[in-house]
Amino acid sequence: MKNLHIWVLAGIVVGVVLGAILNSAYIDVAHVEVSKTVAPESAEYPKALADTLKQTVEATWLGSTLRGVSKIFLNLLKMVVIPLVFFSLLSGILSLGGGQNLGRMGLKTGGWYLMTSLISIVTGLLFVNILAPGEGLELAIPTEARDAHPPKSFWDILINMVPSNVVGAASKFDMFGVIFFTLAFGAALTRTSGEALKTMKNLIEAGSEAMMTLTEWVMAVSPIGIAALIASTVASTGLEIFSALIWFVLTVALALGFHVFVSMPTLVYSFTKRNPYQYMRAMMPALLTGFSTASSSGTLGVTMETAEKRGGVSKRVTSFVLPLGATVNMDGTALFECVTVLFIAQFHAATHPEFAPLGLTSQLLVVFLALAVSIGAAGIPHAGLVMMVIILNAVNLPLEYTALVWAVDRVLDMCRTATNIWSDACGAFVVAHSEDAITAPASQA
Repeated sequence: MKNLHIWVLAGIVVGVVLGAILNSAYIDVAHVEVSKTVAPESAEYPKALADTLKQTVEATWLGSTLRGVSKIFLNLLKMVVIPLVFFSLLSGILSLGGGQNLGRMGLKTGGWYLMTSLISIVTGLLFVNILAPGEGLELAIPTEARDAHPPKSFWDILINMVPSNVVGAASKFDMFGVIFFTLAFGAALTRTSGEALKTMKNLIEAGSEAMMTLTEWVMAVSPIGIAALIASTVASTGLEIFSALIWFVLTVALALGFHVFVSMPTLVYSFTKRNPYQYMRAMMPALLTGFSTASSSGTLGVTMETAEKRGGVSKRVTSFVLPLGATVNMDGTALFECVTVLFIAQFHAATHPEFAPLGLTSQLLVVFLALAVSIGAAGIPHAGLVMMVIILNAVNLPLEYTALVWAVDRVLDMCRTATNIWSDACGAFVVAHSEDAITAPASQA
């Protein structure tokens, strides 16, 4: 869909308007009904009011339609996740190829991407724990009951990581098991050769391309699903929901800014002893294009051209490092997913006392999954939110909370895409420096 972001914004506006209308139409009825059993001054009143308002709205034809459309949209998101991760991870593993590519340059590139992704995730983890944007919020959002529980120990994570039945793991949405099998299967494929390897590579590349197309189709209908999700949420909470997002947006922005302007330049200077901010100015056309399009894949051509002509990076390096980075290196996406899940966990714990805040073990799980799913995140607008479904499910958080993030995702998507591209560009510059493949000093010329 052309101009997807415009349609998404339109869906958000429609959802807010419909939700506000439904909220104002039925809020008085809900107050009267709840006050019969719960005292208005009690701590349970806000949640009881939200639940009653939700039930009242869903009893109408419009409310039931919004609920049905939003559920279908969430199911579509879950539908594409497992095959998308499977084919994208395999494609990323096989894209390293063999021989020379799996040698010196491949190890350098893979090491850089792994290091920067982990740094970005840890940065997000620190900022969201220090600033705690979800704590103290009293806004109640009705959600479906969840039966599962997050792992309580490191051994629980390891046990869940190894599936006894990979098909069963997929059917249960056990992404640990799916990711472990995919990585093991990909490693085994790299040990094959000849016609068998060629056949499998063609099959995986075709599957990856098909899943990208299917994901784009799901995203094409996302404005409708987003409108329904937001309308259902606003109908139950009122417009107060947006005040809860201000501190969250600020937390994400500060964490991304720290990664872009502090962490990455520090790493570039440490490895190259060159001015990273001069290189940043040289890469500005690619960064601005990625920021405006919110698509790292769509910006790849501009990124390669800018790195070569303005950044002085050899084509031999850009042709290998940057396409691989557009596939597997998503620093901004990984950071965003980490911050978002922890924000949702804080928010959920504040309104649901029975839900224990995520401890160290669960946060380590979030780190691992954020790293893994960022590799499988398609380089298309809003794909990070598709992959976030995995992490929310793993730590037992309701998917309905995605409505919170959709409302502000466009601007955050632009920011994290620019972050992704900057990390790729820095990787190309560092690898080129180590290979003595910088053809000219980084400049704006």
